[in-house]
Amino acid sequence: MSEKASDFEQFLETQTDNVSALLDVMKQETSAIAARQSPDIAATAKQKLTLIQRIQLCDAQISKCPESTSPSNDATQKIADIKAILEQCHQLNEANGIALQRAHLSIHKLRNLFQEAAGKNEMTYDSDGKASGSRTLGTNVKAWTLSK
Repeated sequence: MSEKASDFEQFLETQTDNVSALLDVMKQETSAIAARQSPDIAATAKQKLTLIQRIQLCDAQISKCPESTSPSNDATQKIADIKAILEQCHQLNEANGIALQRAHLSIHKLRNLFQEAAGKNEMTYDSDGKASGSRTLGTNVKAWTLSK
């Protein structure tokens, strides 16, 4: 085995570790979303970005190896494993994104319900359909009187 081939194999091992770590973070994100833990959701988002950058860097290194054009059977299997883990990451990311969108929508609806409960007679809506209190409605209007 040449020195270059061992570099290629090492890059594949590193990439396997990177995508496995990404999958673990994605699972942590799923748990954080389910538990509605905003700080944990933000922390996992940062971890995901860091891992994605590592994966991209390692991918660039792998693509520069001559062995990447005709990998051995063992390397081909490692590449298939990496792709399978990445597919799991994509599926989890999609599901997490949908869950976050639903949570955002629920919070928006709840906020509107609170505003309505606080004063149904003081409720108004903007052009986007967002509810807001109308206590300030008309307070910026100046009445002009004509006097001689």
